[in-house]
Parts: sequence; structure tokens; C-alpha cells
Amino acid sequence: MMNVAAHARFESFAQTFVRKYWETVKSGAFSMPPDEPVRETVEELLSVVSYETKFRAASVREEASYVLHMTSTHGDWWDFVFRDSNQRWELVAASAESGSRTPHDLLGPVYAQYFAPFLHHVARAANETKSV
Repeated sequence: MMNVAAHARFESFAQTFVRKYWETVKSGAFSMPPDEPVRETVEELLSVVSYETKFRAASVREEASYVLHMTSTHGDWWDFVFRDSNQRWELVAASAESGSRTPHDLLGPVYAQYFAPFLHHVARAANETKSV
């Protein structure tokens, strides 16, 4: 069962997470192949993405979670799954699709070396922003 207050907190967190995601991409703080500089401003980056949030009820296999689904006008998409952990949002899964039509597990063995530090940084920054 969805907690209305938690959902409202997640909506606010999701908005901050999206901005922090693109601010971090723009900063170049996390090097990833092909490691090309981002020439667009953060506002330009944000102008080509939209996002929505969903609640996933607990099941036999999984705890309840919230999903942030981000889509670009270029057709790429990202799913970030979070759990409420003591008034902070904990990233538990992340996947993306970019032209291949097969989603990539960003926290799995192939991509985690690049994406795990980046995504955990973004989640931490978004959590810290919301706790002020």
C-alpha cells in the first residue's frame, strides 16, 4: 500500500535527482567512455528530458519501491529504483536503454564500475538537498 507522505517525498526527491543527475553529467566529475565534454548547459540538458514516478507495491520477492523513469526526446530512457530508508532514498537498481533496445543494468557487472559511483553520488546529493 502506497504511503501518501512517502510518495510526496519521493516526487520532490525525484525532481532534485533529475537535476543533480544532469548537473553531475555536465560537471564531468565522473569520467566514462567516450569521455567527451558536455557542451550543453544544464538547462539545455534538462530541456530534452522528462520523467515520471511510479510506486511498486511489495511482492513476495521484493520490498515496496519507487521508480523514477526518465526519458529523452532522443528516445533514450533510464529507470532508477529506490527504497525509502530512514527518510532517505536508497538506490537499489538502475537500467538504461540507448538505441540497443536491450536495457543495460547500470549496477550490474559490466557497467557498475562506471555508473555505481556516479549514481550513488547523485542519489547522495539529492538526499542531502532534500534534507536541508
